[in-house]
Amino acid sequence: MMRKREQRGRTKGAGPAFFWLRNLSDFLVGSQRMARGFDPESYVNQLARLGFTHVTVNRLADRALESGPPGDVYSWFYDYSPDLDQFVESPLSKGYYPADYLRANLASLKRTASLALEHGLVPGLHINSPRSMPESFWREYPYLRGARVDHPRESFLPRYTLAMAHPAVQDHYRHLVRALLAEVPQIGFIHVWTNDSGAGFEFTSSLYAGRNGGPYLIREWKSDEEIERKAAENVLTYFYLLRDEVQAANKKFRLVCDLGPFYKERPRIIRGLGKGIDAGAFGYFEGPQYKNEERLLAGVGASIHRKIDVSNTNVIGLPFPGLVYDRLAALMKRNERWVLTNPAPESLAPFDVNGEVLRAIQENPRLPLDRILRLAAERWAGPEQGPDLIKAWNYSDAAVRSYPNDIPYSTFAFPWFRLFVRPFVPNINAIPETDREYYEKYLLATFNNPTRIDFNNDMMWNFLSAKEAGNRKNVVDKKVLPFLEKGIVVAGKAIEDGGNRVFDDLEMRLRGAKCFYGTMRNMVAWIEGVHGYIEARTREKKSGYRIMTQDVVERELANTKELLKLWETGKTDWLPISRNGETLHIYGSNFGDLLKKKIGLMEQHSEDEPAIDPNFMWRMHKQ
Repeated sequence: MMRKREQRGRTKGAGPAFFWLRNLSDFLVGSQRMARGFDPESYVNQLARLGFTHVTVNRLADRALESGPPGDVYSWFYDYSPDLDQFVESPLSKGYYPADYLRANLASLKRTASLALEHGLVPGLHINSPRSMPESFWREYPYLRGARVDHPRESFLPRYTLAMAHPAVQDHYRHLVRALLAEVPQIGFIHVWTNDSGAGFEFTSSLYAGRNGGPYLIREWKSDEEIERKAAENVLTYFYLLRDEVQAANKKFRLVCDLGPFYKERPRIIRGLGKGIDAGAFGYFEGPQYKNEERLLAGVGASIHRKIDVSNTNVIGLPFPGLVYDRLAALMKRNERWVLTNPAPESLAPFDVNGEVLRAIQENPRLPLDRILRLAAERWAGPEQGPDLIKAWNYSDAAVRSYPNDIPYSTFAFPWFRLFVRPFVPNINAIPETDREYYEKYLLATFNNPTRIDFNNDMMWNFLSAKEAGNRKNVVDKKVLPFLEKGIVVAGKAIEDGGNRVFDDLEMRLRGAKCFYGTMRNMVAWIEGVHGYIEARTREKKSGYRIMTQDVVERELANTKELLKLWETGKTDWLPISRNGETLHIYGSNFGDLLKKKIGLMEQHSEDEPAIDPNFMWRMHKQ
């Protein structure tokens, strides 16, 4: 009945808001594809029902085979957005990956593509490409070595891509594309992300190791302008190769290229786009400084595929429907019709109002927010308690809106740095390394990366000053956490009044969000207190920062105990948990045990004097 009423409310003749709507998240093909309870078939069905048009299908069957020497963490970046050579072979790459590994990956890709086609969705790929080759490959083909693309901060083994200018390399990629199309001829797009996660182009300015490459592209002693020109031409060589090969079989194919990593070369690359090659924004075209580049893209006929978030990757199903509505409205106002976004899976979040907003707007762009919320709330909670559900949603929305978006580690990096399970103490280095091993084995940090002992540093990056960290802490204290508390109270009262399971589900997610934002609050408060203590020049100031740091420890202890209680008593998977064991990207079923270890270490070291070893980066590995 509610569905019919909603359909009658549509404006006659209204079409979909976005004619390219594609999933972009760690679920389905990314590092959270192994989350327990996640159902990929249900997710593809959900995407179709939400009005999606395209879906990414290149999921690995298991983990990537990339490895490195002991202590090297760069291999962990290969677990998502796998390149073409993880599914099929060319004569050049034959034998460098096990046949059963390739078969399993290809079977996984084909299953997901088949699901997409069954639901009327266009299947495609999101790849980090051109990606590095195995070290064994270079022993046979050292002269095909192209750019070093790894990040020296994270790796002990340099990674290299192929020299794209070489005809044998171009032929290799043609073979890969043709082999993949022979298996899945319906591939409708490829989205290329590069200069990151083991991928990159020769001599581009944003390579982590600096401009570098093989012997075929440019000789020494050339000007910066000449290097930029040749590097841009080399990038376009690859883009054209992919487009031309697939368009020979599918004229509707589009290549989407993220241009953010290209700094110096970007204007030259943009001039070569269009004719089936679009640009992915990923936030790099936000703000007035990029207006000229947007005009250049429009001039060559290249669309911008804009990414927006409609879910919180660390608190699955956290409601912020008003913010989602505003983000979608802003896209429509700018006539942005190509969108990539990340709805929470219904198999994990059955009452995701954010997804309802997305579906409603895609069906009828003129529907007002209050009508969308009322229809969803009445369907899930009934007409009597529907207003209470909307009230709780709005409190959650206000909390998410208030959270400072420049606090480090707040999105996909949150699990990388193990913030939920590592101890917040005044001197992390005072904890013996053997006691820290339980979380450091999956921490995105080599043995000499100061992020192991300093929340404000990642090798040579310092994020916030003590004052800046304190300002962000105050925002979380005054706005974010109070709004969540109000939402929890509303949901709790509805449960007492006999509310159905939508309120149980919502209360658990709001409590999870309170723990998440509480940890992020305490992280910036740690920066304020510990760094403030170290930088203070008077006894009075040091005393004040010492008290501040002690407060951080007490708050995070209480926060972690609440998190442990949620873990032990809750029935809602608001936090992604792996069904196959802990990794860098996702916690495992041992999460509760890790929290207990954190609590124990914090209780042991709460009174230590604040300190950070300034020479941590120069330490040598213990053999």
